[in-house]
Amino acid sequence: MAELDLDALRAGLEAAVLAAADAIREVLTQDRILVGHKHGQGPVTEADHAADDVLHARLMPLVGGAQWLSEESRQIAPLLHGEPTWVVDPLDGTREFLRGLPEFGVSVALFVDDRLALGALALPAQRELFSGLLDGQRREARRNGKPIAALPGGGEVRRVVVSRHDYERRGLQHQIPYDVYPCGSAAVKLAHLVEGRADVYFSSGPRSVWDVAGGAAVLRAAGGELVGYGGDPLALSPRRVRVPPYAAGARAACVTLLRKLGAAF
Repeated sequence: MAELDLDALRAGLEAAVLAAADAIREVLTQDRILVGHKHGQGPVTEADHAADDVLHARLMPLVGGAQWLSEESRQIAPLLHGEPTWVVDPLDGTREFLRGLPEFGVSVALFVDDRLALGALALPAQRELFSGLLDGQRREARRNGKPIAALPGGGEVRRVVVSRHDYERRGLQHQIPYDVYPCGSAAVKLAHLVEGRADVYFSSGPRSVWDVAGGAAVLRAAGGELVGYGGDPLALSPRRVRVPPYAAGARAACVTLLRKLGAAF
């Protein structure tokens, strides 16, 4: 396959996730929203499907022969090692979307040679766009088209963001010795890290690769990582859907939190 122009692809990716965000906002203007349920996985809405359709139509022509792995689409061909693959969550945070909470987002990543190359997040309620480009030593993160400053690397932890489930049902805030606040989707929590609103995002349970890949690319481009409980960065892959529990943020800050929680390195 010819070498990919990641700068041109980033422009196409950003346009696609913005169009998906528009599709979600269009559904929100309706008097009624159609809602279904996936067995054992929670609700799915017509907004999920509308965003998925927009992303598929816009992204697949950008890379010839690319594979498609989406939470809301059936994967037909098996994913092969190294194939360019779009990994998509067209509406991350469907429960928050249905509750009227502005904590949902569009998350897309492109893997090339089984490594993250591009990622983007669109937050429809906030009209925000984040993207990250990873090309060897070149790492560029931007927010609404402007560069994002690199995350501080000193290891200080002041604020930690966790899922609403961990906060409201598990009381995780009582186990973490820092200021803790809840938030919905993984996409929004990862965006909070690069915005500087939180130092660490702590996930106590496993996620799916489409939940985190887009935000992980943006975070990595800004100098952060998803760090496993053993202290090492997680290697994401479209061939492994399940992502184990993690702390996300600057690696030193993640290690600080994990040690406070008794993680054995």
